[in-house]
Amino acid sequence: MFQRLPEKASMILLLMILIFSGCSIVYISVVTTNALKEQAREDIGGFATFAASQINGDTIAAIGPGDERTPEFIAVQDTLIRMKMAFPDIKNAYILRLENGRVTFVVDDDYGFIQNAAPIGQQYYAPTTEMLDGFLWPMVEHEFVSDEWGTTLSGYSPIRNTKGDVVALVGVDVEKQAVINKQNIINWTSYMIVFLAILMAVFGVLGVEQVRSRLMKDLTDREIRFHALFEETYDAILIIIDGKYSDCNTSAEKLLGGAKDTIVGMSFLLLSPKVQPAGRSSDEMIDEKLTLALAGYHQRFEWRLHTLDGLEFDAEVSLIRIRIDGTIAVQAIIRDITERKKAEEALRLSEEKYRSLSEASPNAIYIINRDASISYANNYALRMLKKNMADVKGRLLMDVFPMEDAEMQIQIIIGVFQHGHDVRRDDRISMDGKERWLSSIYTPLKDDVGRVTAVLCASYDITERKAMENQIASSLREKEFLLKEIHHRVKNNLQVISSLLSMQADKATDRNVIDSLMDSQNRVKSIALVHEKLYQSKSLDKIEYGDYLNKFVMHLFDTFSVAPSQISCKVNAENIFVDINQAVPCSLIINEMLTNSLKYAFPGGRKGDIAINFITDGKNYILDYHDNGIGIPEGISFEHTESLGMKLIYGLTQQLNGTVVLKREEGTTFVVTFPRIQKPGE
Repeated sequence: MFQRLPEKASMILLLMILIFSGCSIVYISVVTTNALKEQAREDIGGFATFAASQINGDTIAAIGPGDERTPEFIAVQDTLIRMKMAFPDIKNAYILRLENGRVTFVVDDDYGFIQNAAPIGQQYYAPTTEMLDGFLWPMVEHEFVSDEWGTTLSGYSPIRNTKGDVVALVGVDVEKQAVINKQNIINWTSYMIVFLAILMAVFGVLGVEQVRSRLMKDLTDREIRFHALFEETYDAILIIIDGKYSDCNTSAEKLLGGAKDTIVGMSFLLLSPKVQPAGRSSDEMIDEKLTLALAGYHQRFEWRLHTLDGLEFDAEVSLIRIRIDGTIAVQAIIRDITERKKAEEALRLSEEKYRSLSEASPNAIYIINRDASISYANNYALRMLKKNMADVKGRLLMDVFPMEDAEMQIQIIIGVFQHGHDVRRDDRISMDGKERWLSSIYTPLKDDVGRVTAVLCASYDITERKAMENQIASSLREKEFLLKEIHHRVKNNLQVISSLLSMQADKATDRNVIDSLMDSQNRVKSIALVHEKLYQSKSLDKIEYGDYLNKFVMHLFDTFSVAPSQISCKVNAENIFVDINQAVPCSLIINEMLTNSLKYAFPGGRKGDIAINFITDGKNYILDYHDNGIGIPEGISFEHTESLGMKLIYGLTQQLNGTVVLKREEGTTFVVTFPRIQKPGE
């Protein structure tokens, strides 16, 4: 019996060790699992609170459906992605909005990267109580939540605008499997210890130390990541405990102009003037802000601070309640907005200047929104409409300025928004039962990225000018009618003279007299045709010369009874217009040339060709006349001739300030060049 006692004692001791070891493992597993879960909840809550402090609530409030490609949306999404990269356990980071009892997405960090990412405005259909409470204060889910994006443990923190109103919340998710994996480490360690219970008596301390070291390393890694975020952020971050700074980052040292050792221990009020720009004392305002922040209400406000050297600057301050090692503290995020304030003041002065210019303008100026409603009208426009701003603002442009073609007016506004170019037009409108004319220019107003945000329209009354234009047009039509009538009567009178010459030729018996009268008759006819063309033309100072030449050639062929089969005549003068002051002498020149060819160039019924080319090089008219007849004898020239025709050709060319060249190769060629009369504006 005494020999078995040690064995029983060993068995009892072994059993006690096994039981004690098993109980210890179970206890350690449960405690560690709960600790890991609570640690994860605390980490998630701290991360969500920190993320909310880094996001501008005014920017979030301005983001709406369809803004996924805007710079504001992309900047917020990049902020979420950078913070998520610093904490790899975070699976999702997003921003939600609560409107009319509906929870909708504003920014999903995965939007544009994965297929099922939520766009702006997509509703989240299964909000939990903790999520809804997260719109009021920082919250973390007590248990894992499952939805279409997986099973996660989530934390939330409200986002507030500059007025302190909640506009959204930041949500962060840790995947269930990530927490379970950490729990499995403990569980598998426990199983191994139970399986090796006997060895646990020897190596138990080493196993527990290994687990503790792993947890401490994980905690240290988390602290390193949070420290990196704390130190590397652009904004100054200070921790306030009991009204004094207990810690600050590098940006705070730069902003306040001192080392951390100097800043720590100082009061917020020591770096503030006694009175803020609003007129309230700094100590009264900061006590109020800190009290609200400690109560869990995020505070965002503008504040006047000064550096350690006493240099004052404007800052935007955000106060958020946080927990550090079980101690309630306030995290202050300070951003220097001195340059922004200067820019805002410069913008305000600029707006005042341009508003003054607008109000002093003698034109009606108004700004039109994308929906064609009026957002602004200057004093001149209001006086013209006999309305005040309240009667005009928000109303459609076509209702305020009823125009004949309202649809065209809408198309103009749409076109300016689309292509971004000025449009100028005149419109007839009805005001107070009277018809008036407005000349308007529609100009696009663009933002910093070149997007058209509104249309500025400047209009001025041209009713009197339109009346004068109508009166002038009426007077011009009347004068045009009188001038045409004059040309018609001149043509008729010349026709009478031509008829008288024809009658005189019929009574004459001398062949030379008859020929002279016929030549004179043809000269009169050439002048009469010019006036006939002017009477028929839309222009009263020039004629289309190609049509004129064709008619005149036909007249001379009829006069001399020449068949086209015997002598052909080709005229090239298309789209050539000649001033009346040059058309008459030029026509007389061509009459003499063509008369000479028909009478003398083709004797004895000889066949031949005549070519008349009348062109312009822009500055001069060039008449190239050619026949392939017998030619002009060598002894006849412009200087030595008894021919009236040759004298007329030379004299009329001189009258036109031109030159004439006679060529005798293969018939007769005349080249007449004279300057073209230039009209104003040509």
